[in-house]
Amino acid sequence: MTKLARLVGVGVISAQGKGCENNLRGLNAGEGLYRKHTLDNFDEIVEAPYLSAHQDSLSSNNDEANQSQSAIKHLEYLLDCAVQEALSGVSLTDEVRKTIPLFIGSSSYGIGIGEALYQQALKQGEAGTPVPLDGFTQVGHRLRQGYGLLGPDYAYNTACTSSANALLSAVSSIAQGHSEYALVIGLETYNLTTLAGFYGMQLLAPEMMRPFDKHRQGLVLGEGCGVLLLQAAEAGSKGITIRGGASRCDTHSIAASNPDGSAIAAVMEDALEQCGVDAEDIIAIKAHGTGSPLNDDGEAAGMKRVFTRVPPFFSLKSYIGHTLGGCGAIETALTAVCLAGQKIPASAGFECADENLGLAPIHQAQTAGQGYYMLNFFGFGGNNCSLIMHIQ
Repeated sequence: MTKLARLVGVGVISAQGKGCENNLRGLNAGEGLYRKHTLDNFDEIVEAPYLSAHQDSLSSNNDEANQSQSAIKHLEYLLDCAVQEALSGVSLTDEVRKTIPLFIGSSSYGIGIGEALYQQALKQGEAGTPVPLDGFTQVGHRLRQGYGLLGPDYAYNTACTSSANALLSAVSSIAQGHSEYALVIGLETYNLTTLAGFYGMQLLAPEMMRPFDKHRQGLVLGEGCGVLLLQAAEAGSKGITIRGGASRCDTHSIAASNPDGSAIAAVMEDALEQCGVDAEDIIAIKAHGTGSPLNDDGEAAGMKRVFTRVPPFFSLKSYIGHTLGGCGAIETALTAVCLAGQKIPASAGFECADENLGLAPIHQAQTAGQGYYMLNFFGFGGNNCSLIMHIQ
């Protein structure tokens, strides 16, 4: 019999704070730690907003003599906060830990560390390598060294769907009987390369994110870490289970999915079919909701293609920023925390409906009931992932 993947441990650190309780309070307050950061090496002075995960996360990198160590410590701090919380409520023997597979998703991995090493080399008069490390092994190494997690580890790098695809693979691993447990990690840390890249593409909002709002102007990047511990369970198990989902690639353009919503609708329909769930069974949707015109256009169009009546939907990115490859695990963790508290969160930043979209996110919190929820993640380059969560 196919096993279900039950969520038994959740850990998160984001712009809303450290830990599930602080994040839940932050979602209720609707506040994030917005900062402005100056980007170097442009002809003009460039400042961009950013949602930091911790008060000292960026100021610590100002110590030029120890930039690389600061970057490493910051990455490890975010990771440790979330991993320790996710594992805290589950008794795992050393033997079990040695077998747990790791599914890791991120966009930048160790880019911030690489930037610091490059700058240090240049200051020392060395011929610095612009990207001295890719960082793909950084997270797995830390988890093996610090937590005795010696199972196989898989690194996913599919833009904004990285940790969503990692989660989808973890669910599949449990369903097929490959493992009793699986640990999913979504991580994104501050780095200038990513921030400057999104600025160069003119995708950044000047102040804050307004997903699906008529006056949306783009996204704001953020950092954080989300960790999900899954355990095999039988059908009918109480609690929150990740039923599965679907992943697809859209070749409409190099940057985004077709704004007519066809590709986005296709991945949602696949997810419903894979999980044996009807569209009418979905209670609410955690939208990707970046606040960028084309993404929100395509997502709204896709939902209208799939649902005769679009369920209540919300976006979390105004609270925590767009955490890119980490958002799959981080936003799944936050959604699970909200649903466990019987709450569907409101979409922060939304004020004015866009008549061209023909729908709007909820702007006041609602009561969450038992049933199925859809979580959508759409990536740069057209990689799309849709997941189905069930609470009982």
